[in-house]
Amino acid sequence: MVTDYNKNRIAEQYQQAKAQSWRSHAETYSFMNLIGDVEGKRVLDVACGEGHFTRLLRNAGAAEVIGIDISERMIELARQQETRQPLGIEYRVEDARTVAAQVDFDLVVGAWLLVYAQTRAELVQMCTGLASRLRSGGRLVTVVNNPEVYGLDPLPDYRKYGFRLSLAGRAVEGAPTKISLLLEDSTLEIENYYMPIAAYESAFTQTGFANFAVHKPKVSIAPDGEPDFWDDFLEYPSFILLDCVKP
Repeated sequence: MVTDYNKNRIAEQYQQAKAQSWRSHAETYSFMNLIGDVEGKRVLDVACGEGHFTRLLRNAGAAEVIGIDISERMIELARQQETRQPLGIEYRVEDARTVAAQVDFDLVVGAWLLVYAQTRAELVQMCTGLASRLRSGGRLVTVVNNPEVYGLDPLPDYRKYGFRLSLAGRAVEGAPTKISLLLEDSTLEIENYYMPIAAYESAFTQTGFANFAVHKPKVSIAPDGEPDFWDDFLEYPSFILLDCVKP
């Protein structure tokens, strides 16, 4: 069942999860490093959630940043943050699958967007929507689950990083991947869907992207006295990063 971020306190729990060490020292560190210099660029953050990356991109020097998300509650949280700490960011409730009118963003980012595609057709629909928002020569950067974890036996224990993975019995397209985010006072269950790397590359190619590349995550710092803390994560990363350009 697709996670509904408008229900209960799921959006608030997801916002809380951004403080987990793997999210700051692996996910955010890897994503922002791969994105690189955004000085003066027009940036669209798709599936922006409560605005975590949206604000980071604006603070990194982007000339304009807009965040969109299909969840009304996520956008509400993002707008609340903008009210408290104004950065000039516009947030909209919008479905990434829709084809936008001519929009000329220099960069489109979408962390944890494509993981909600249950079929190749849905994946292509998402990529079509993303392509419609980019200018020619623009770049797309995204984060997805690492499909190669399905080949690991046994599956690594990621609990020390703050989460658990539960995989379907077979690596078939659309198979559910359950991520349990282990928060201080609760556990947030999120359901994503398996797609092989070839499916991502095919969808990007089909929708007009080029220069498809896969990147493994990097990490920033290890806890004091634990120099090997990230070793398991780096050897068996739970997520990967993808980027491509619109010629």
